Amino acid sequence: MFCEKVPQGRLIKLTNKNYMTRKTQKSGQPEEYTYLPLDDTQNYFYSHDIGLVAYLLCQNFELVGLDKAVRNKVLFILKRGDGIDTEVKKYWDFKSSVDAQSYFNQIKRLKNQIFSSE
Repeated sequence: MFCEKVPQGRLIKLTNKNYMTRKTQKSGQPEEYTYLPLDDTQNYFYSHDIGLVAYLLCQNFELVGLDKAVRNKVLFILKRGDGIDTEVKKYWDFKSSVDAQSYFNQIKRLKNQIFSSE
């Protein structure tokens, strides 16, 4: 399995398909948080590697959340889909390729999300 070991679940902010923070704030109410388990490797893929996550986003896998509980380290949480393990293996074996502009845009989106959310 290609998942990194992560701590137990906590409340984290979910993201939408545009990979930006989902704002559910309505007229003065606080934003909603959803519980995502940080040890559910059957349904989610976890990684701290921004390059790998950008590649997977270019391959149309869905980012569902970020966990910034550890200082100076972000845990990216993706919905586990068919073929994700194969794509991760291709990435680490240097047998993957994506459009450079798409990859760069995904890196920018991820960095924007990391630094724009609390």
